Amino acid sequence: MRLASIGISLARSCRSLTAGVLTFLLVCGAASAQETDLDPNRVFTTELHWERVGGAPHSEKLRYAYGTLVILYLDGTYAEVTASFIKTGGKVPVGLNLNEGYIVRLGTWSRTEDEILIRTVSREVVREKIVRKESCRTTANGQVCSPVTEAPLPGPLVTNTCRLEHPSTTHIADAIVCTGLTVFHPQHAINLSGFPSIVRQIVEKQKSEPKSSP
Repeated sequence: MRLASIGISLARSCRSLTAGVLTFLLVCGAASAQETDLDPNRVFTTELHWERVGGAPHSEKLRYAYGTLVILYLDGTYAEVTASFIKTGGKVPVGLNLNEGYIVRLGTWSRTEDEILIRTVSREVVREKIVRKESCRTTANGQVCSPVTEAPLPGPLVTNTCRLEHPSTTHIADAIVCTGLTVFHPQHAINLSGFPSIVRQIVEKQKSEPKSSP
């Protein structure tokens, strides 16, 4: 599931979005303290297209966007989250908003023999507060809709070979181009809102689970 379809799944009413923003602003400071050990040069996002909250005055600086954030950890862990983002202007960092629903993919990444290629192996492991899609059909009594059955978690492993655009010794690359996903090294700081803690919890849980027999 990628940005085009997930953007629909993440749709919320203006009231819900505003409530999520307020919660985000309350917790982001505490979450930042947990992220000081994460190298920001390993964080990437899709292009974020900012919108004004519906009904808000044009003078309102608050903006939101939907997108995907990727972290390529030094130990080879690959973490990806699709969610909404918030910005309030000024010198406040753009914030990852985990209060409006999000989807997490987790796995590994590694270099290849080609210095401009990396390989990722990941799968969907979390769907939090996501609006389920509906399938509709027209009958004699009108249109009938029912929820689309969600795939079980964790999802299947997906391998992707990605190209590094303008590789860098400091921030890996200016952009990483994968099948169905292109992410860029952000130009401004991003508040990760506790996402690294979620990643650590999932990784630790996976380590503690018994290995399935082949």
